[in-house]
Amino acid sequence: MSQVIKNTECFVREYMKKYDCSHDWYHVQRVVRQALALAKAELESRAVDLEIVHLAALLHDVDDAKYRDDRDEPFSCVNFLVGIGVDKAKAEIVRRIVDSVSFRKELLAAEQDKMGVSSPEEREWRRDCVELACVQDADRLDAIGAFGVLRCAAFSGARNRALYDPDDHAADEITYAHYVRQSSGTTGTAVSHFHEKLLKLTLMMKTKRGKQEAERRHAFMIQFLHQLDDEFSFGDGNGGGAVGGEMRF
Repeated sequence: MSQVIKNTECFVREYMKKYDCSHDWYHVQRVVRQALALAKAELESRAVDLEIVHLAALLHDVDDAKYRDDRDEPFSCVNFLVGIGVDKAKAEIVRRIVDSVSFRKELLAAEQDKMGVSSPEEREWRRDCVELACVQDADRLDAIGAFGVLRCAAFSGARNRALYDPDDHAADEITYAHYVRQSSGTTGTAVSHFHEKLLKLTLMMKTKRGKQEAERRHAFMIQFLHQLDDEFSFGDGNGGGAVGGEMRF
């Protein structure tokens, strides 16, 4: 392991202590491991810079907007990386990936594309950057499946957001503004989050191996939600019913 990777790991391990357990150092470790596995699979058909993948996976949740406090010093990914010996051009690529990984940023990018305000270069880069695809897919894999269920509940608990509310209904097509509101506040529920985001991620995967693994984890979430439906319906006298009317698989 290079000294650059070691230094970045030390920084991120300490930094992530300020977040709740849905976005902790263990989450980062899983994303790193998964991103590198996806990147190595992609190497069979195209060039991939594994150091860029590793650094971007390590740094992908640093200065996350969901946890940002106005009193916090802004984090400069480029300054940090250049300061530990990374070439500035490579540091800029890592920064660009880190700034593009999240579901929130992809919602914003899609809305900007529809409005025609994004550049052709930006759209092409998002489509073709294999390092972005590997880190993004890895982060999304950790948002679904068994760990996804745990992390969704943990984040909801940290925000004092309900796990389930029969009067809450998930948005069919969540917008950037809606997602930002829910991420930073206490609106919505853990169950509605499945329908607004988590169940959509499998269709957004970009790497071949990522897509295959996402399908397996997606199936687990469907099974989990059906179990949740059965448990909620127990004793209602109607023989079962959809959780919050939202069992749309």
